[in-house]
Amino acid sequence: MSGASIAVQPLANASGDSEKDYLADGITEYLHGALTGVAALRVASRGRAAALYAHQSLADQGRLLDVQALLDGSVTALGGQIRVQARLVRAADGSAHWTELIDRKPEELFQGLHGVVARVLAALQVAPTERERIARAQAVDPYLRARNLSGQIRRTNQEYAIEMYGDAIQADPAFALAHAGKANAHSMLFAYWSSNDENLAAAERSSARAVELAPSLAESQLARGVALSLNKRHDDAEAAFRLALELKPNDFDAHYQYARHCRTVGRLVEAARWFESATRLRPEDYATPALLSSVYVSLEQPDQALQAQRRAVELADERLKLVPDDERALYLGASCLSSLGDSSRAREWAKRAVAMEPDDSAVLYNVACVYALLGLHDSAIDCLERAVQNGFGHWDWIAHDSDLDPLRAHPRFATLHAPSK
Repeated sequence: MSGASIAVQPLANASGDSEKDYLADGITEYLHGALTGVAALRVASRGRAAALYAHQSLADQGRLLDVQALLDGSVTALGGQIRVQARLVRAADGSAHWTELIDRKPEELFQGLHGVVARVLAALQVAPTERERIARAQAVDPYLRARNLSGQIRRTNQEYAIEMYGDAIQADPAFALAHAGKANAHSMLFAYWSSNDENLAAAERSSARAVELAPSLAESQLARGVALSLNKRHDDAEAAFRLALELKPNDFDAHYQYARHCRTVGRLVEAARWFESATRLRPEDYATPALLSSVYVSLEQPDQALQAQRRAVELADERLKLVPDDERALYLGASCLSSLGDSSRAREWAKRAVAMEPDDSAVLYNVACVYALLGLHDSAIDCLERAVQNGFGHWDWIAHDSDLDPLRAHPRFATLHAPSK
């Protein structure tokens, strides 16, 4: 182990009300993101830390995660107050660096969390290179709710997230993180469900505002890069992605989204490299090796593709044991199962995904990929046509998706086009 390092464990919801889970998850995510933004500090993958949290001693967690310290605690929401109990623990022997109890009104919560981050950095003798602007009154709760929703790849979640980011922005118009989050939700809607000019313009507008407010915030630059990439302003997108990676070099989202951008523009060798680095940053994520596998197929590197497919299926299977209704795990896992020759399970997973969301364009697109790989070309085209009719609009992705290669000679493939506006 070299340099300062930490793992942020999931903060427990101690409110006795499952409706407040979003609050504990959001505060955990905020602390993890704030610490990841410090270049001199290595932060363990949040998912890997969470997986070990309930099953290993503190000493074993520290050893397995290869970190110096662990940050854990709990969140309680009672009446108009939010209580955060935080503890920084030395991984070597389980002794406490410090414990802190924060009781705040929602409008004061970010100031309290900012203080926790500062104490962590002081204990680990790390000097931050930048500081985030603190959000103002009434912005915290809708922002954390929106963050929780926007992490789930479903149309309705993105639509609700946009509303809640809007509430946070109304409470604090200078809240750059909320503008960046809103831009990302509009980008998701444009790419997968509603490819209209309004969503693209909203993504551009919100991401530009985030950069205007906080140009040194990685989330601002990353949201800008995604919006510009979708608008085919690839040189500008490249600059924004590169700046996001410079500002937050160990951020999974920055590596993952830049990999997607590279794949979108056909720079497959770079896409593979950035997907690989994203996998190292979040080894429990099933989507990254699934997308990586198709890049290796396009690069005609079958051994690497096979390895990525097996890993994606393993991770998707683990995810489905915990969350059986995760349709994204089903359709991405099914795609890899198809490539691995397990056609029976691939069909089963694809059918389960469609049964859950029969009109969702993201589901239909990915199931089209599954059927194409299985040689069911007419069924694949049926799904692909329905996906486009229902709003799938990421045409550059279609152009470079190796899963669709078996369909490109099909007469109906050439007739695919965006629905008229």
